[in-house]
Amino acid sequence: MRRRIEVRLCLLLALLIGGTVLLPAEGAEPPRFSLNLDLTLAQAGTAQAPTIPSAGEMPLSLRDGMVLALKNNLDIAVEGFNPRLRAQDLTNEKAVFDPGAFLEFTRSDNRAPSSSIFSPGQTLSDLWDFNAGIRQKLPTGGTYEFRFNNERFNTSSTSTSDGYTSKLSLSLTQPLLKNFGFAATETNIRIATNNQSISREQLRLRVSDIVTQVQNAYFDLIFAIENLEVQRRSLRLAQELVALNKARVRAGVAAPVEVTQAEAQEAARVQDVILAEKAVRDAEDTLKVVLNLPAGGGWGQEIRPTDTPGFEVTPINLDAAIQKAMENRYEYKSAKLDIDNKELSVRLTRNQLLPDLSLTSSVTMNGFGGAYGSDLSELGSGHFISYSVGVVLTVPLGNRAAQASYIKSKLTADQARTSLKQLELQIMQQVREAVRRVEADAKRIEANRAARALAEEQLRVERRRLEAGVTTTFNVLSFQRDLAAVQANEIRAVTDYNKSLANLEKVQGTVLERNRIEM
Repeated sequence: MRRRIEVRLCLLLALLIGGTVLLPAEGAEPPRFSLNLDLTLAQAGTAQAPTIPSAGEMPLSLRDGMVLALKNNLDIAVEGFNPRLRAQDLTNEKAVFDPGAFLEFTRSDNRAPSSSIFSPGQTLSDLWDFNAGIRQKLPTGGTYEFRFNNERFNTSSTSTSDGYTSKLSLSLTQPLLKNFGFAATETNIRIATNNQSISREQLRLRVSDIVTQVQNAYFDLIFAIENLEVQRRSLRLAQELVALNKARVRAGVAAPVEVTQAEAQEAARVQDVILAEKAVRDAEDTLKVVLNLPAGGGWGQEIRPTDTPGFEVTPINLDAAIQKAMENRYEYKSAKLDIDNKELSVRLTRNQLLPDLSLTSSVTMNGFGGAYGSDLSELGSGHFISYSVGVVLTVPLGNRAAQASYIKSKLTADQARTSLKQLELQIMQQVREAVRRVEADAKRIEANRAARALAEEQLRVERRRLEAGVTTTFNVLSFQRDLAAVQANEIRAVTDYNKSLANLEKVQGTVLERNRIEM
């Protein structure tokens, strides 16, 4: 009790000084004041959540976005309780082997007719019992009990007697078939250990999903911002063409209809800029939702990404990627642990089909005395020792409940193994598709870059031809639209490529490793 009070005072002092209570060691009382998932980012740089300004622009790197999302996400906070809940389940299963002390005090007053026909009357007995001891379940499946019995008796009949008896005994009951051995007694402990590991894998999966969502939302915002710049450049080109055509009309080398065509194109580009600005705001809000920013905190700011998606073609070994996914996927690890649990249940239920045959044994030291203390002297002399050894056999007739449990556990294990095979196929298909997507996006980037360079050159040549009067405004406008389209396509391809890389890391189960996030 004193140690618990000291621990609680230390936790309270830590809370008052630092504002954060770290997770206690296993077996200690969990803190009630705060939740710390111990998420740390190992990459060089800050691992603290960035400060959110109340107004203006909010510069945000991809790394800081991950930190914000992991620190603020309530789903992760909720999921973070599960490993500790499973840890308490494990402690509860281990507690089965904790010893238990007992203390007994009994006073009885018995009245019975005399058992002798030569001494009619009644027998009166006054008994006082005080017993203490300890009992414990053993990993072998047996139980032992160490008991110290003390009795004071006073018997009155035709003859009166009183005195004290003491007994010091050790008894052992050991199953020999059903519930025998470490395999049977530790099954629930191993299942609880696996469940704790499963909850950790599920937490890692949730963190991995959040990190991937941050990456996708961050890249989408970058695309929206760069696409807005493309639309603005396209608007400036349309405005320049309007000014050029007006000058040509004034010079008498062009008809007024060409000005009208250019102004119509300018109006269309204005609309494209308006839609692109809306897309930026929408992408910002999507990212803010993923970051789980509180209401009123950061929602009035414009997010300015400080990172840009890069493009570097890296050869991908498909077989190695599939192998890595089979080794690292959190769902696959959890499924294998679940199969282990099912197989442990099969083994335990198969053991329950056996008859209950138990070995019982005891050894007792006895003492008796007419005065208090004399019985303890005889007890300590070791002259009066009793032994017993026996077996108890219990055979259930029918045993249908145990048989049904065994068959059910076997079917459940077979079902889990079948689900694992199905998951293996899904993982293989997901990795193959993810690799193809990365490779296709890389080719898209190369193709769009070539198309963008050609479109820029075609527009440049067509503008010169327009200035020379050998082409029409309609052709120039067509090339301007084509250039804006291929520029947006190139940006979209780069964005999709980076999102595809993030998706590949997700299906391989290496998101945390790739982003150097330690839990």
